[in-house]
Amino acid sequence: MRGRIEKLCTFLICCSIGFSLPIFTLPAVTYRNIPKKFQSTIDSTLEATFEVYIKGQRSRRRLATTDRTTFVVYDISKNKKLVSINEDRPMMAASIVKNFIMLAYFHEVKHGRQHHTALNRSHLQRMIQRSSNPSTNYFIRLLGGPRKVDRLLKANYPYFKQTRIVEYIPAGGRTYRNMTSAHDLNRFFVQLWKGSLPYSSKMKHYLGLPNGDYIYKKTYIPSSVKVYNKTGTVYGLVGDAGVLVFRDPRGRQRPYIFIGMIQDKSKTSRKNRWQSFGAWKDRRANILRRLSEKAYGYIYVNHYGGKLNRR
Repeated sequence: MRGRIEKLCTFLICCSIGFSLPIFTLPAVTYRNIPKKFQSTIDSTLEATFEVYIKGQRSRRRLATTDRTTFVVYDISKNKKLVSINEDRPMMAASIVKNFIMLAYFHEVKHGRQHHTALNRSHLQRMIQRSSNPSTNYFIRLLGGPRKVDRLLKANYPYFKQTRIVEYIPAGGRTYRNMTSAHDLNRFFVQLWKGSLPYSSKMKHYLGLPNGDYIYKKTYIPSSVKVYNKTGTVYGLVGDAGVLVFRDPRGRQRPYIFIGMIQDKSKTSRKNRWQSFGAWKDRRANILRRLSEKAYGYIYVNHYGGKLNRR
């Protein structure tokens, strides 16, 4: 059995990490191909594919034994969760926490305690599009400090169960104490897309501005797909969370959520800070990109009958 698992992992890895061929030319992984070890806990074939791919990255040492992962893929049109891997595990939020700070700000705007001035609009664009830490701290101060922001979210959005805001973004950007989870981020984007959060359309505007991401750029996902996302990157956490929207073969918009975070708390130790951050970050960002490709291909073909471009 072990030999069969290793062969399956090797096959998937060799196929999916190559950059010379599109990932969409791969044959679909069927449920009967998935090792029994994973079949007892998977929610879908896609989740099993994620599990096998992550295991393969560990065996090739592209993920360390100290790396912890969490993923959610959710098809909004079908109201169906396809991937749920450690989604309730609290993770370092890094810059992904800026989603919740934006929500707290617009909550106060809705209730007349803040005003969406030109200055605030400028800071908000810098916070979300450019991931500006000074602009983030501007809003935390404007709202009364980290504890006030945290209490506001807990009182009005109690379904964000693993999200905790306890610090400003420190000088140098090494923020390790603010926390969130894939579960909370999925709930945030579901409510955002349904228009259930205050000023959802404005928040979508800022999240949809061109920015850096790990789920769309440098992938084989078509350029016609629209992305609303926020990344989080610090030495210890690489993550991205957002909504991707494509058109099915009939021309209808189909939004789905992709959330992925890879955390290694050992990197927050001072003795590990001398190591190459760039190479460490890029390896994990590329893992998110490959899994995002798999999610798009699965949903487009299996849910909406699309045919992938076989170049």
